[in-house]
Amino acid sequence: MHRLLKEVRKEKIFEDIVRQIRRLIKTGKLKAGDKLPPERDLAGAFKVSRASVREAIRVLESSGLVRTRVGDGTYVETTSLENLVKPLATAVAGGRESLMEIFAVRKMFEPHLAYLAAERATVDEVLELKRILSHQRKELGNQELVTEIDYSFHLFLAKMAKSRVFLNLYNTLATLINQTREEFLQEGDRPQKSLDGHEEILLAIEKRDPALARKAMSNHLRNIEREALRADRKS
Repeated sequence: MHRLLKEVRKEKIFEDIVRQIRRLIKTGKLKAGDKLPPERDLAGAFKVSRASVREAIRVLESSGLVRTRVGDGTYVETTSLENLVKPLATAVAGGRESLMEIFAVRKMFEPHLAYLAAERATVDEVLELKRILSHQRKELGNQELVTEIDYSFHLFLAKMAKSRVFLNLYNTLATLINQTREEFLQEGDRPQKSLDGHEEILLAIEKRDPALARKAMSNHLRNIEREALRADRKS
């Protein structure tokens, strides 16, 4: 990575560091999960003080682009919002293509949300997620309320991940996601299928098993997509 970095301008040191690392993330030279070089190495590559590097890392972390793990290092948090949202450009037109586009984007980031939630959730947050599912279980026959609870589950999961980027992304897509949610939770055993998927996700989070949580969310989204597309064909 060192050959991709340039000596920074002295008048705005940490801002130049931020700009260079942002560019590397945006162009894909740094990808989600990549670990940044140690602070000492970055200072040497940029030819600046370690204090300037620390300030730049703080700015990048507050923007949700990187996350520092104590005793481990600093990692790229995610790709840019622009790249993730791009597949939704044609979704607003409606119809079967719209559903497929929306689920394509959901499958890009929600499994990772579940992964992060299993990794970062507090005990109190897990208890709150269980409370949400208990409420969903009691209200399976209430069509309108079940839809709202389903939304609450996924939104709280996004908060548990503790990533501003993912939370902002989820909020940006909420209206479109809710459209598919309303179409799915309309009849038959679909509310129960949704609850079953949520309980598998919760179980993985309780076990603190990020990989299992990601798999559970992927399976959940595939099942919802299959049912939603089937209902769309009948309409």
